[in-house]
Amino acid sequence: MNIKTITTDLVQSNTYIITSNKSAVIIDPSGTDKIFFKIESCLKDIRLKAVLFTHGHFDHVALGHKYEGKVPIYIHKLDSFMLNSDQNLGEDFGYAVKPCKADVLLNGGEVLKFDDITVKVLHTPGHTQGSVCFVIDNYIFSGDTLFRSSIGRTDFEGGSQTAILKSINCLFMLDGDYVVYPGHGEPTTLRYEQKTNPYI
Repeated sequence: MNIKTITTDLVQSNTYIITSNKSAVIIDPSGTDKIFFKIESCLKDIRLKAVLFTHGHFDHVALGHKYEGKVPIYIHKLDSFMLNSDQNLGEDFGYAVKPCKADVLLNGGEVLKFDDITVKVLHTPGHTQGSVCFVIDNYIFSGDTLFRSSIGRTDFEGGSQTAILKSINCLFMLDGDYVVYPGHGEPTTLRYEQKTNPYI
């Protein structure tokens, strides 16, 4: 399995391309057309199987419309309204996101299979009500739930400090260690954050 990170030109969010045996999924494709072409260049001769959103904020879903009708789009049901409304914070930051529609609404707890790529869905509310983390092998794609030495903001509508701390503690209960790929910033590990994160 290979993980490609593209840091976008919208609030320095991270888009992740996960590939295995010529199949791929994309987590949080965002940014301008320039980033879209960069993503596409990474997918030559690779079958894109799905687009997965960790939550519905504009800096994580801005390229969703590029994939609508081409590959299935997944998002938690509590954040799906952000894909086709002005409630994804884009206008607050001066960026209007084109609407799109999800094909699959997640509840949390699903195990998704895309050829050789198996994705476990963990519902981790707090940053938004529908925030999720995607677990693939020994990697967690945490969106804006958990960062290196930090946690996601909870002052936006739908955010909850109590909920995000509970969600992070549920992550800490996972067996073993995981590399954490966050929605912004550098990777970290679950056990490092459990021992050192100042917000926990």
